[in-house]
Amino acid sequence: MNTLKLFYCPGHLSFAPHVILNELGSPFELVHVSIKDGATQTDDFRRLNAKGKLPVLHTGSEVLTESSAILLYLALSRPEKKLLPDSPLGIARAVEWMNWLGAVLAGTVGLNFHPSRFTNDPQAHDGIREKGRESILSAYGQIEEKLKGHDWALEGQYSVVDPMLLIFFKWGNMLKLNMRQFEHWTSHAERMLQRPAVQAALQIENISVWS
Repeated sequence: MNTLKLFYCPGHLSFAPHVILNELGSPFELVHVSIKDGATQTDDFRRLNAKGKLPVLHTGSEVLTESSAILLYLALSRPEKKLLPDSPLGIARAVEWMNWLGAVLAGTVGLNFHPSRFTNDPQAHDGIREKGRESILSAYGQIEEKLKGHDWALEGQYSVVDPMLLIFFKWGNMLKLNMRQFEHWTSHAERMLQRPAVQAALQIENISVWS
């Protein structure tokens, strides 16, 4: 069996596949790629992923990109780990969550972290950040509502969605949002921090969800 290889950057969306690889318990390799240093824009990396983005998973024979696709592949490859529901509707709910988080909400968070991606005018950065903050708080309120009365994102079980939620929780803390106002999401984060797979990923990436 081929050893899986995850190309990752600490504290980014690659964190979720990192956690799930730990949950699976099979050997895998980590390759650190520094976004800050421009490593995702090099010719070598773009030969791996022409989009110049993380995460990337090399299965030994194929290259997968996009966090949702990678998480879905990992869960489906080891059904005995029960990281996805059994029903078609349950799987669809997982994809619904992951597409929203990975595609739409990640871009909203990017308004605050990287306003220069949205305009060439430095004077517009503060306005972009302000609008981004409004959008983030609205989306985070929706996450809080979805988690109300549930231990995990999908009803009745831990899944590949939950590590994605944890990295968005971290990003909220990085943006100095009062994440404690989201009571149900904070409880979810605290449950996540009790999982050995999460603890191991946090230690290796040398990050905290609180900052």
